[in-house]
Amino acid sequence: MSKERRFLDVWILESNTVYREVPFPVVSDWIQQGRLLENDLLRRSGTAEWFTVGNSPDFTPYLPRSEPDRIEDTAEALEPVELDFRWKKPAPDEDEDVDMIPLIDVSLVLLIFFMLTTAASGLAAFVPTPPAEYGMIDPNTEGVQLNIDLKGEDRTPIFSFTVGNKFLDAKKDSNLATMDELLDRLQEYLKEQKGKVEVSINAHPDVKSGLTRELMARLESEPFRSRIIQKYYGVSDKGVSEK
Repeated sequence: MSKERRFLDVWILESNTVYREVPFPVVSDWIQQGRLLENDLLRRSGTAEWFTVGNSPDFTPYLPRSEPDRIEDTAEALEPVELDFRWKKPAPDEDEDVDMIPLIDVSLVLLIFFMLTTAASGLAAFVPTPPAEYGMIDPNTEGVQLNIDLKGEDRTPIFSFTVGNKFLDAKKDSNLATMDELLDRLQEYLKEQKGKVEVSINAHPDVKSGLTRELMARLESEPFRSRIIQKYYGVSDKGVSEK
């Protein structure tokens, strides 16, 4: 019998993003890499109770800790420091003008560095999902699933609407040609519901990322924003074969 895998749901508070069924080793790697902070939330997949990373005995050892002061450090800090340092009077014929060229060169390098890092961080904010090999398709059997597949040799995007893993009406909910048809079907479904719903976006691995970003952005606007309690990206775990 194969060893039971441990999965957790991860809620990153800074970006208000939830990842479903992330393997235990991946969560520990994220903590060591600084992607998960002490106040971010975890829960065992299939349960309702959230707990912070800092209160989890399984993950506390992976949190960065500052080393306590040692006696040797204190003694070393109290030792007198001798500076072999003497002011020298410049010769009268020395050139007193400051060479500004190295300072200008350093300033230009720093300016280019900050411009590049700012642009890179802005681009990364549009793609909050983890690598596909570390995720699982969202197993929520009650939430709304907005699916994007590719059809034919020309790989044309085709949309479908399911609740959990089932069509409510196969003729209305499958083979939708445009994103507008998909969102119209979602709006029709929301009118029939009293409370808020969870929505997952499941896209074929070859679907262009811009298409999923556009769909996520449209869900952020009304009439959908006030009716959706949480949104997820569904991804597949390449390390686990389906049975």
